[in-house]
Amino acid sequence: MTVVVWRLLVAPDVACRMLLEREVPKIATWLLVACAIVILLGFAWTRHGRKLPAQAKGVREIDPHSILFALPTICDVAPATIQDGSHNKPEAIHIHEDDWRQIEFIAQTDLPQVDREMASIDAFKHANWTGVGWKSVYIRKERPDGLLPSHLPYSMIDSVPHGPIQELVIGSVGQEAIVKGGFVVRLSSTLFMYGRQSQGIIADLGLSMSGDQKGSVPTQDLLVLCRRFHLIVADWCAGRVIARP
Repeated sequence: MTVVVWRLLVAPDVACRMLLEREVPKIATWLLVACAIVILLGFAWTRHGRKLPAQAKGVREIDPHSILFALPTICDVAPATIQDGSHNKPEAIHIHEDDWRQIEFIAQTDLPQVDREMASIDAFKHANWTGVGWKSVYIRKERPDGLLPSHLPYSMIDSVPHGPIQELVIGSVGQEAIVKGGFVVRLSSTLFMYGRQSQGIIADLGLSMSGDQKGSVPTQDLLVLCRRFHLIVADWCAGRVIARP
């Protein structure tokens, strides 16, 4: 006791150093414990905070199997396109990518295959219709080359009376592009003939009708064109073949 008092009175600096040497390890330990607690509390708050906005906004997960489709079938092969900002022209005709080759001209020689695929699509439609939409989509993979094997001249479109040839743009909202080699001609106020040509040869040829004309039969001029070039018209969503030989 005398020694301690003497150290405090005679050598206060030595006493302070001894006190610090004894207490610093304890302080450091408590600081480490406090930091660990703060880190754990921060992690818990962050996880909880991430969930709160979603719960507050009423966000919920959607079962992908509950999504329904507006069309029962689409063509697997999309046309080649050109990304060009200049396609925003009033004279360009726009079609949705899902409407590509929905009503299309096909060589008569492919009729047996077309009939088989029509039967498959019909069975698919009955199995997937819910009353308000389709549970799935039938992807048509046949004839990826379209009419190219038939070597029909691009000039064949002049076999029917039509308006000026216009540019064809395809895609969805905000994602549109010019069809490479594409063309559209107006046959009437509600009926268009569109397609794609490569080096003067027809690659694809189809029809696009306005909503109020869906399901109507092509004009007599188109039936004459089919007979002249040995073609049929397949309306895939409607499940029928027009201009059978």
